[in-house]
Amino acid sequence: MDNRPIGILDSGLGGLTVLKKVIQRLPNESTIFIGDQAHMPYGDRTVEDIINLTRASVKFLLTKNVKVIIFGCNTATAAAMSVIQQEIPMQIIGVIQSGALAASKITQTNQVAVIATNATVNSHSYVKEIAFRNAQIQVTELGEPKLAPLVEANPSDKIKKAVVAQCLAPLKHVQYDTLILGCTHYPLLIKEIAEFIGKDKKIVDPADQVAQYTFNVLKRDNLLAAKGGKHEYYTTGDPIKFMKIAQKWMHDPTLKAQHVE
Repeated sequence: MDNRPIGILDSGLGGLTVLKKVIQRLPNESTIFIGDQAHMPYGDRTVEDIINLTRASVKFLLTKNVKVIIFGCNTATAAAMSVIQQEIPMQIIGVIQSGALAASKITQTNQVAVIATNATVNSHSYVKEIAFRNAQIQVTELGEPKLAPLVEANPSDKIKKAVVAQCLAPLKHVQYDTLILGCTHYPLLIKEIAEFIGKDKKIVDPADQVAQYTFNVLKRDNLLAAKGGKHEYYTTGDPIKFMKIAQKWMHDPTLKAQHVE
């Protein structure tokens, strides 16, 4: 047994969608979440920038004595995970592998679409991971630089619906039966996305698979906690804005966030 916390990082608030699933699957675990809101979005930054920013979040989590780190950010997973894995001995869990695995199992037509940040799309990480599992699957990638900032801005439902419809319009001409939410901000827009693509399409939220894989890793390595967890939230941005969205999404009106440089 190991009562040290699980560390989760993201470019902003999106990683909360992963954290929520992890808490549901592993209720005894404590967690430390860091959202780098001061530098989001990561999707239009250079690979070097993304690596350096992700490295800073990893260093912060290491000061909190975490036992495993989850990259709750597709862009960080695509651009920085392989580099940082060589720098620290700790297990790192990414979201892209989990999303690719789930989509490969779910699709019935071997036609999958991915919406993600430009950095994730340019890395073609989902294409590679899906091809590794099933080379027959055709993957359509769509870069969406507007959606993650939309979540962080937290506008009205009417604005969300309009922006989602505008961004996903190219998918109207694409054949697919499964859509991967290739950015962890996007589940916060799942109502608008599901309404736009229609009931005949399946949506993959990689967070579900990440939570199960985290459980498997902790069990395998005898790292499961023995008692009820506590959860800490940190942001490089405005903690008040962070809490406004986080309290609603995590269904916890007592949730507090702290600012960290």
